[in-house]
Amino acid sequence: MDSDTIKARMVEFRRRLYVDRDLGAVDDFIHPDFRSHNTLLEPGKAGYRAFAAGFHEGMPDLRPDIRHVLAERDRVVTFIHWQATHTGPFRGMPATGKSITFETADIFRAQDGLFIEHWDIVDRLSVATTLGLFGVRTA
Repeated sequence: MDSDTIKARMVEFRRRLYVDRDLGAVDDFIHPDFRSHNTLLEPGKAGYRAFAAGFHEGMPDLRPDIRHVLAERDRVVTFIHWQATHTGPFRGMPATGKSITFETADIFRAQDGLFIEHWDIVDRLSVATTLGLFGVRTA
């Protein structure tokens, strides 16, 4: 894929998965041999689908604001600002009703027109602090 195509596919993937809440996007964009270097994601399409479904359940209003998309050869990088309300169970924590914002930087590698490998950096501290996981109170 050329740079413009890989960028467009990534934006479409994120839109369908997190804005439209369409888990079928996993089948259309994720390679059967998908592997993430994020320990929260299990391998394969089923692992990515379960990961996204957890967000759909725990933060059904999750919205990505894609700030940057860069691509070179078989890799695409996104920098995303996320907003959500924690209204359902998420990673074993019951709903808090709190508004959450966090940022991610993701790298995906494409093969055969699908995303096969993933690395990320996630601002988990802001989520954990907002949800009270460190005993720090927020407004």
